[in-house]
Amino acid sequence: MLITLLGFITGILMGLTGTGGGVLLTPLLLLFTPYHAVVVIGTDIVNGAATKLLGVFEHRKLAQVRGRLAAFLVLGSVPGTLGGVLMVRLLKAHLQSGQLDHLLKQLLALVLVGVGLTLPFVRQAHDSAARALPDLGRTRERLRLVVVGALVGFLVALTSIGSGSLLMVFLLALFPLPLGELVGTDLLFGLATMALAGALHLGMGHFDGALFVRLALGSLPGVVIGARLTRLIPERYFSWLFTVLYFSLGARLLVG
Repeated sequence: MLITLLGFITGILMGLTGTGGGVLLTPLLLLFTPYHAVVVIGTDIVNGAATKLLGVFEHRKLAQVRGRLAAFLVLGSVPGTLGGVLMVRLLKAHLQSGQLDHLLKQLLALVLVGVGLTLPFVRQAHDSAARALPDLGRTRERLRLVVVGALVGFLVALTSIGSGSLLMVFLLALFPLPLGELVGTDLLFGLATMALAGALHLGMGHFDGALFVRLALGSLPGVVIGARLTRLIPERYFSWLFTVLYFSLGARLLVG
């Protein structure tokens, strides 16, 4: 029952914000269940892929998924991820792995706390701007999306923070689109990366069918509810929700 409840809460959060699995569900499962860490991580990723798929479907029904925008983000994330892997190898030659991990997480925590504190003011400035999709016919706009995708891929490779959390930071700060559309697009971006990771974990046997079913029974209806809540919650309250989320995530990294 507890696992299904955790899945339900995480599903709502994912449908509502694009974030939830890696930053919330995985640590709780490790804390409250007897499963081995690799099984928890692998099963959570497979469940996350299924939940994101349904989340994308629900947001698409609400016309809140920007497929071309997500495609350019994914295009940038591939070289960005490779660059992050290379940077890790370079830094490991000069720092111990524990020192490197601590340094990166502290820097990222400060960024998340800063974003959390300034986000309402950034979104308020966006409220006065035209709410329109970036003109993807312009090379400058396409390049900006590729660069954002590359930065996300780079940071994901350097840290344990999920791509969904990091991408939303950039989307919220840079694009004056309604928050529901940013969440739907973020879920589509995350689905591409999580599906691949889930397939790899399945192939390595890091999966428990019973745990997956209990998670899915909660997360799948949860993500449907979360997606629909994006149309019901006023944007000014929605912005504060993201502020609390990112401030909490940054604080968790600073103390953990």
